[in-house]
Amino acid sequence: MQELYCKGKSQQLRPRVLVSYLREPYIYGPGNVRVTFDSRIRTSLYHRDLLDGTAGIGAVDAPGTYILEVKYDAFLPDIIRIFLRSGGIRQQAFSKYGVCRRFG
Repeated sequence: MQELYCKGKSQQLRPRVLVSYLREPYIYGPGNVRVTFDSRIRTSLYHRDLLDGTAGIGAVDAPGTYILEVKYDAFLPDIIRIFLRSGGIRQQAFSKYGVCRRFG
């Protein structure tokens, strides 16, 4: 924290955008699989003060939209692979920061 604070002051670093979201994390032991569901992705609207709780926040995703992220170490267990191949899941790259930069 001290290093971040010092660099922020000396290099006049400021946040470009605030990103807020809800995350549901899950862990599946075999394969050390980490699954997260992110929803309610929101961003500031021209407000970048990290410590100000009154920042205007606007939604950037449609209600009911979830971003599923899967990370694993050595292998992806079949049960997770089958789930990911089920209908209704679209695989694509997604950046919460990138989306929020367009709105913020």
